Amino acid sequence: MRTVAHILFPRMKITYEEQPDDHPAVFVCNHAAMCGPVVMTLYFDRPHQTWTIYSALDRTLSYRYAYHDVFFGESRRFKWFWRLLARIVGRALPRLLEESGTIPVFHDRRVLKTLRASIAALKNGEDIVIFAESPQRFSEFVNELQPGFVDLGRFYAKETGEHLNFYPVYLEKKHRSISIGRPISYDPASSPDDQRVRISTYLRNVIDCMGRTVPKHDPVPFLPPRWYDAYGEYESEFPKYWEMIERESNARQEKRYFRPSH
Repeated sequence: MRTVAHILFPRMKITYEEQPDDHPAVFVCNHAAMCGPVVMTLYFDRPHQTWTIYSALDRTLSYRYAYHDVFFGESRRFKWFWRLLARIVGRALPRLLEESGTIPVFHDRRVLKTLRASIAALKNGEDIVIFAESPQRFSEFVNELQPGFVDLGRFYAKETGEHLNFYPVYLEKKHRSISIGRPISYDPASSPDDQRVRISTYLRNVIDCMGRTVPKHDPVPFLPPRWYDAYGEYESEFPKYWEMIERESNARQEKRYFRPSH
C-alpha cells in the first residue's frame, strides 16, 4: 500500500516559514480529502504520530465509517455496491492505520485517552499531526477548526512546564507542496477557552492565507458537496455525526447477536 501511495502521491516539497527547533510540536493541517493524511504519513520527515478518528480504527465500526465518511454512501445511487466496497475497505483500514503511527481520537469522555497518549508521544520527542477541520465551511481552502486539540497545550504545560507550539500546515497536490507557517504558542496563564479561540482562529486564518498565496491550483475541500447533500444536518453538530455511525454499528451488532431463535 505504501508503494501504491508513492505512485499516486509523488514526493512533496516541505517549506518552513520558520524552521522548527528540536522541541516536539503540533502540526495542524488542512485535510484535502484523503490527500492530507496520506501525504503527511509519507513525506513529513519529523518523527510524529497522527490523530485518527476512533471509528476508522475499531473493527466493529470501520465498515460504517468507510460507508459514510469515505464513500459518502447515503448520497449515492446503488447503495448495495457502496456497502460492499465499504465492507472490503473496512476490513483493511484498521490495520493499515495502525501501521501508520496513529493515536485514536474520541468524541466523548474517552478523549482523555487521546490527550494522555498524545502527551506521552510529545514527551518522547514525537510531533503530533492533526487534521482538525469540521464540516462547517469557512473558505475554499479550509473549514472551521474543531478547537478541542488546543487543550494539548494545557496538558503539556502541566506535565513539563514548557510551552507547546502549534504550526499551521497547507498541503496541495498540484505543486507537490507542504507549506508550514509560523507557530503560535499555548499560553497557560490564559483561560483554556481563550486559548482555544486564539489558537484555532490563528491556525485557520494562516492556513487560509497560505492556500491563497500558493500558485494557482484547485483546492481540495475537506468534504465534497455530496456530503452536505446527504449529511448537511451535521454541519454544525459534528459530534452527532460520529454518534450516528456508532449507533448504526451498535444496532447492526445487536441484530447479529440477538436474533430470535426458531
